[in-house]
Amino acid sequence: MSSRIHSILPRVALASGLAIPILGVLVYRAFTTTFTPPPGTDVFTLAEGTWAWTTADSNCRTDPERITFTADRKGMIITLARPYKLADGTLDSVAYYDILDVTPNSIRGAIRGETRLTADSQPVVWDLVIKSPSRFAWHRTDWSRWMTTRELRRCP
Repeated sequence: MSSRIHSILPRVALASGLAIPILGVLVYRAFTTTFTPPPGTDVFTLAEGTWAWTTADSNCRTDPERITFTADRKGMIITLARPYKLADGTLDSVAYYDILDVTPNSIRGAIRGETRLTADSQPVVWDLVIKSPSRFAWHRTDWSRWMTTRELRRCP
């Protein structure tokens, strides 16, 4: 029995030695591969519309949010179906983002009146990251590059 184990161990080690780097490359690609918009499409066109969190099937009917942009593309407006509580206790359903940067698949915006702070006491800044024509996620600029919120899906 002992000799069988000794003959299997080198094979397992060899297989592991090959599988681990391959798995590492696949995981790396999954976290670093970005969506490339089709020709003739810009990130504003992809982001504009009505969206819902992917955490429940009924969100498009009960809790959608609408993303629009100012004519000069310097502002992003998100209108929620239900109001949310601000830091001062008042309710609002519209968030206005000043657009700070744009890439082919992301829009960086700072929420006007943002009260959440990063570890270095700066207001939180968000990236809207397009994952596909029908999905996006939010990324805080103080998070690791691969960290995002759950995705939102485009509503019909």
